[in-house]
Amino acid sequence: MYTKDHLGYKRRLKKKSKRPVSITVICMLLVLWGLYNLVSMYINVYQGIFTIYPAINALMIVFLFVSVSGVWSMERWGPVTFPIVVLLKIVVDLIFGFYTNWYLLGFVLSVYFLRFYGKMRHTE
Repeated sequence: MYTKDHLGYKRRLKKKSKRPVSITVICMLLVLWGLYNLVSMYINVYQGIFTIYPAINALMIVFLFVSVSGVWSMERWGPVTFPIVVLLKIVVDLIFGFYTNWYLLGFVLSVYFLRFYGKMRHTE
């Protein structure tokens, strides 16, 4: 859909997708979990090869924040990048021995986010 601006040029209207409340709540919980994980990670003291773990884990959490922001803003790249970030987080935690089965919940959330893929907008 197009509209004309004050100079008479055609401008394309951006279509805003309605965001379900459940996606808002889940994204807020994921951001809070990421912040808690960042804080608790730097409280613990790591020695040896595990000294690099906080930096890599922080990078994974930043990637998680980016993918969650894509889901929250209803962009199509958000639900596509979210399972990739979850998989990378699982691999990093398996390498360093910090894996828990709770990370598999990320794949359940990925399937839930992908249900709304058709309602999300494609960014240029």
